[in-house]
Amino acid sequence: MLVELSYIIDEDVPKWPTNPEEKYDYNQAVRFGDACNASSVYHHLHTGTHVDAPFHFDAAGKTIDQIPVEDFYYTAPFVLELKKSRGERIELKELQVHEKEIAGCDILFVYTGYSDLRDSSPEEFVSDFPSVAPEAARYLRRHFPGLKAVALDSISFDSAATGAMEGFPSHHALLETNEEQRERTLLLYEDVNIKKLMELDDKVRAVCAFPVRFAGLEAGPVNMVAIV
Repeated sequence: MLVELSYIIDEDVPKWPTNPEEKYDYNQAVRFGDACNASSVYHHLHTGTHVDAPFHFDAAGKTIDQIPVEDFYYTAPFVLELKKSRGERIELKELQVHEKEIAGCDILFVYTGYSDLRDSSPEEFVSDFPSVAPEAARYLRRHFPGLKAVALDSISFDSAATGAMEGFPSHHALLETNEEQRERTLLLYEDVNIKKLMELDDKVRAVCAFPVRFAGLEAGPVNMVAIV
């Protein structure tokens, strides 16, 4: 059985507050007398279910087309439920409790439950959602060499309320390589429907999360699918 973990993209998809609007351009349409339906889409790469590559926050980092394709395929997923409210962060001590489980996985899904607001209250969902504390981000990157990716059910690893002011520290901790951070970078999946995984009772055999690869860019939309 296949279970989609990505959200369908439409023109009203919840998004980071400063992202531009999604736009469909109907270049040809049968209803207008054209021979076929043919469309163009204006899509922001960080809206909807997507994956961040290192180039997102590191000018010398790998772009989405430079990531090995096997890094988007996972055979040891682990889902960690850490219920969070508005503005709260995923803290280091909460991850340390589950060190053994994280050490055995290649993709970590963190379910905060905040995604329950995605349909019922989209404005609240994107305004001050749960994010990841910088020290928790550094811990994930430095202590788990087998970990390839982390996925959240919120729209970003850094807060929409404080991220810009703080300099997006969790993104830098996970994606940037410098003199102090030489460990392998992680891939970051945002706005993932992790609730569906919670309902599968550890029956997932693998997860495919292959992005659309735009040459030289920092992210890509993803259709993430769990294989049960």
